[in-house]
Amino acid sequence: MNDAVPASDASTHWRDFARQFGLLGSPLRPCAEDVSILEEMLATETDLFGAVAKQRAWLLGVTPEIAEAHWPQEVELVAVERVPAMIDAAWPGDTDRRQAMCGNWLHAPFPDESFDLVIGDGCLTVIDFPDGLSRLLASVHRCLRCDGYLMLRLFCRPDIAETPDVVLAALHSGGIGSFHAFKWRLAMAVQGIADAPDVAVDAVWQEWNAARIDARELAEERGWLPAQVGTIEFYRGSPARYNFMRFDDTIRHLHRAGFDLVATRTGSYELAERCPHVLLRKRQGASAARAS
Repeated sequence: MNDAVPASDASTHWRDFARQFGLLGSPLRPCAEDVSILEEMLATETDLFGAVAKQRAWLLGVTPEIAEAHWPQEVELVAVERVPAMIDAAWPGDTDRRQAMCGNWLHAPFPDESFDLVIGDGCLTVIDFPDGLSRLLASVHRCLRCDGYLMLRLFCRPDIAETPDVVLAALHSGGIGSFHAFKWRLAMAVQGIADAPDVAVDAVWQEWNAARIDARELAEERGWLPAQVGTIEFYRGSPARYNFMRFDDTIRHLHRAGFDLVATRTGSYELAERCPHVLLRKRQGASAARAS
């Protein structure tokens, strides 16, 4: 999963997230297939790879799988993360071609049109809607050069919402392959059944708690690490909120913000259909519009 730009009152949530970062897996974090998709899309759908001039890329967060992807020699990667603990926990280290800095995506410390590519993993999910989303897309729009690219992996709830009961039934029947996929399905179900703009992660924990599942027993039955099942406990009492937009709504907001869809790819791993990769291009002459 990407590394969020938190609201000030959610900082504790993201420090806890940093401490447990090593326990997280797909789909919350990119898997090898995601990295392959990323590399293939950039190589075949953009003019960044093989460019003669230096190319600059802005990474939203410090997602190590993206930082360590196969980047051509011509690409310089600059990662921005607001929570220092996330940099300590996740960043694989600065090199002569990549560096991480502490900063706020919404107030990017960069000149206008200073990047050829902005890239991120799950970034829109951790941004409040609509104000935070509008400000993030305006910041990205400003920092991208004319015809620059925006590449994201999205976390999208399905058009037809599952109920929490359906997700819990799938968990009990063995129909969910990883606890991380379960957490995402449950969170999307809690948001979707209310058709709300976002979901409090504490509400996800409340559904889990109400189900009275023995975490240790579940881990033993499924062969999951108890510590991974335990990651849901840091949702308890957290003020953080996640936003799982539907795919078509996400593309509409991106278009309003001045970005045109170039390509979409989807993997084959569990829940990949809800985690599409999208490549967009900054529209010439467009100005970012506010989300609504």
